[in-house]
Amino acid sequence: MKQIISLLLIFSICSSQDFDADIVKTKKITYQVETFSEGYEIPWGMAFLPSKELLVSDRNGALYRVAQSGKQKKQILGVPEVLYKSQGGLLDIAVHPNFSNNKLIYISYSHEIATGSNKTFSRTTSFTRIAMARLEEYTLKDLKVIYKADAKHYTPRAIHFGSRIVFYDDHVYFSVGDSFERDEAQDLNTPNGKIHRLTLKGDVPNDNPFKNKDGTVSSIWTYGNRNPQGLAVAKDGTIWETEHGPRGGDELNIISKGVNYGWPIITYGINYIGTKITDITEKEGMEQPVWHWTPSIAVCGMAIYEHSLFNAWKDNILVTSLKDEYLERVVVKDNKFVSRENIYKPGSRVRDVEVGPNGRIFVALEGPGRIVVLSPTQ
Repeated sequence: MKQIISLLLIFSICSSQDFDADIVKTKKITYQVETFSEGYEIPWGMAFLPSKELLVSDRNGALYRVAQSGKQKKQILGVPEVLYKSQGGLLDIAVHPNFSNNKLIYISYSHEIATGSNKTFSRTTSFTRIAMARLEEYTLKDLKVIYKADAKHYTPRAIHFGSRIVFYDDHVYFSVGDSFERDEAQDLNTPNGKIHRLTLKGDVPNDNPFKNKDGTVSSIWTYGNRNPQGLAVAKDGTIWETEHGPRGGDELNIISKGVNYGWPIITYGINYIGTKITDITEKEGMEQPVWHWTPSIAVCGMAIYEHSLFNAWKDNILVTSLKDEYLERVVVKDNKFVSRENIYKPGSRVRDVEVGPNGRIFVALEGPGRIVVLSPTQ
């Protein structure tokens, strides 16, 4: 009888551990997955504060400050109104490199303009905006829009907004999708289908590569980018980008000053209905991707793993997939693709990934909206 009770006790303990933490074995590492925080609709972006608290943006317009333990979260007030429609809403969240002193954060979101309304008809257009604000406990104060497009660039489609935010060398970089106006990605007088660069205060740097029609310096840093929803900066200063292709041709790129990445003149993808977009995948003066996913996996957020906790994955690129619902590990050496591995398949859309202060990997999932954390086993 005592043996039966002991066996039941052991079974109970093991069952409880399996419920709380799934064990996943990959080629090089075995790790456990635990739910860190839940109760989101579509968690879109994540960023850590120096306190090791986590900021999470929900595409429905809510912004949360999550305790280091993950057990409590509280909504932050003062977020601007966003267009929560189709692919739009509250998008990325980023923390100023000197947050400890200035308390500044940056957000990207879809902004709406009403273009006509009466009893039987109303129409709105939208475009990506970038704002910065001071985070005081659970309130945004002194919000300042540092990037907004002219109303003529707004479109009614509410898709392909981009939009990730990163910092490098005292500048802020952010991506803006092509708004499904594909040819405009090649037009240096339109803001969509581009990576932009500003100073940390929101000014246009004098050393940006392009000029506007009036001769002023443009915020554009690169162009020919379809819908970039991943940006990450490596310790060596390399800026990496992932962007959605159409049906095929999702890309992993190195972002460099003034470069044309080719969309839609060159692409490895085709139209969603199966017809050709172009007959060429290469052209002089247009950059080739380091890697392309064909067929598409619907790449979204990304991170460079540079911590020693998952030492076997050091310097690998972590890439999320919306369509195929997994987290991928991409190995690149000397800026050339080497290999890739599916390291986590949760059975739901994988929206974003961040490396925590202690080297654990935080993953934002949809359906239901939640944040999970990956930790290596003993």
